[in-house]
Amino acid sequence: MNEFNELTKLQKQTGQIIKGKMIENLRNNRSVATGNLIRSIVVDSPEEPNAQGNLETVLEIKAWYAELVDKGIDPRGPGRQPPIEPIEQWIKRKSISVPAGLTIEQFSFAIAKKVAKKGQRKRAYPFIQSAVKFGEEFFERRANEAIGKDVTIDTTIILDSSPYLKKVR
Repeated sequence: MNEFNELTKLQKQTGQIIKGKMIENLRNNRSVATGNLIRSIVVDSPEEPNAQGNLETVLEIKAWYAELVDKGIDPRGPGRQPPIEPIEQWIKRKSISVPAGLTIEQFSFAIAKKVAKKGQRKRAYPFIQSAVKFGEEFFERRANEAIGKDVTIDTTIILDSSPYLKKVR
């Protein structure tokens, strides 16, 4: 049984706050193409303690490319031409307008040729660290109040269930 109900609620709420802030950051960064990255952010708050007796809220980002979005990919120098199909998909997902007189395939080929000739710079769209920091600050601001409520609630329960106090009353 969890003796710190308010603190547990705060912990679960903080996990959801961090997830919400990550999603907000991704949208503000214009990093949402398919929504798969957003859907891969999962908060798990079990009701029962783990083997060490701790209740933990786990926030997991299941998309394999989350770190690439957050920290950026290593710059690609000039060299081999990248595959065209992922570029076509990217153009479609992002609703990028294709120049007049070109098909999506031709435009994708032109982009691939330019990447092969000039390379690709590193571009990061950070969304994780600022969300975690925001969540930590949220938790810290409310933790003392939650602990105070838990202690008051536990004290009341103990006092109300004491056989000695019942006799005194």
